[in-house]
Amino acid sequence: MQIDSALKGEGFECYLVGGSVRDLVMGKAPKEYDLTTNAEPKQVKRLFRTVIDTGIKHGTVTVVLDRTNYEITTYRIDKDYTDGRRPDNVEFGTTLSEDLKRRDFTMNALAFDISTGILVDEHFGQKDIQERTIRTIGDPIQRFSEDGLRPIRALRFASTLDFVIEPETKNAIQKTKHITKKISLERFQDEVLKSFSGPHPSRMIQLLVDENIFQIFLTNLPQILTANYHVLEKLDKTSKELIGLQLAFSFFAILEKISLKELESILRTLKFSGQNIKDCLLFFELIAKWENTEKTKKDDEFILKKEFLAPVKRHFQTRFPITPEFILKLKPIFGDTVKHFVQIWEEGPPLLLTDMKLNGNHLSETYPDLAKTKYGVILNQLLELVLRSPKENEYSRLLLHSAQFISNLTK
Repeated sequence: MQIDSALKGEGFECYLVGGSVRDLVMGKAPKEYDLTTNAEPKQVKRLFRTVIDTGIKHGTVTVVLDRTNYEITTYRIDKDYTDGRRPDNVEFGTTLSEDLKRRDFTMNALAFDISTGILVDEHFGQKDIQERTIRTIGDPIQRFSEDGLRPIRALRFASTLDFVIEPETKNAIQKTKHITKKISLERFQDEVLKSFSGPHPSRMIQLLVDENIFQIFLTNLPQILTANYHVLEKLDKTSKELIGLQLAFSFFAILEKISLKELESILRTLKFSGQNIKDCLLFFELIAKWENTEKTKKDDEFILKKEFLAPVKRHFQTRFPITPEFILKLKPIFGDTVKHFVQIWEEGPPLLLTDMKLNGNHLSETYPDLAKTKYGVILNQLLELVLRSPKENEYSRLLLHSAQFISNLTK
């Protein structure tokens, strides 16, 4: 690797470190490459053309080579953590051992020398990886007290890697909740979203419920929550592209009876993005509605169009084309009925007011004496009509029906 050669050519050390080494040991391709060195940031910056000061205060810079980012951090020693979120100050270390000792879990305290192929493992990280175990380096209460995010990371790793948290480390999660409470909500929700990219996001939600973590940040929640296993199963089958649907299943599994207003408040408190919140609210409503729809009505095309397809079209049509492939991604909500939804969609039926061949301007031209406050009533009656019978969506037919509806209004 060019970075390794450049640093060593100047007499510095260089190791691949952390999660990238863990992934290699597990036989996976690393998603990112983190390196550590005894060269200080200013020395690293002199060796490469494109360097970004991503975390210069903590000794981290990002070198860009061939459009790939490589994060390089100088060996460091973290001093006291009085706020439970970050070290009070950082000192550059002189040895790899000092650097590895400050890391969170044994599986993340591995270093690999690219040129020699030597794996440095001073904390039995390989053994814990083989045994699929998450264990802190040293006393877990001390490590979790240093940074309140570490317990949440432990849960996330348990979920994404399908590892088990060893008992002493697991017990420390409960004993350091007062520290976890200090972390920013953005950092918490980021760990939740990272878990969604794993194969079993349901496990993260289950662990957060089991450890009563949600209540740390959402004090209005019940002290004891339970998770609906069958709903969480659907979460695992949800497309990674539909974060809003993943969120909806997560919260429906633990707070099925919550109102949309209450759910929105929770999502805003946890600092989810505006778009993820809007998507989650739509999907949560669809899930709840589908669960409460009688089995006999789940084949009724009028209900399928009005209650389910129309809201999906209204919500997403301005962002991207809605295709049969997209609708099929909603299978975790609708099960095999999703095929019926695709069939209906491909017929191109009118679903929204904007799909109708007659609009408010036409009403104004044809019925100049009709109060504008009545337009909505008439148009919605016409929409109900074309939802039931798409062939009625012709201008002349809708005009005749509107005359009848207006006549009924005046009776």
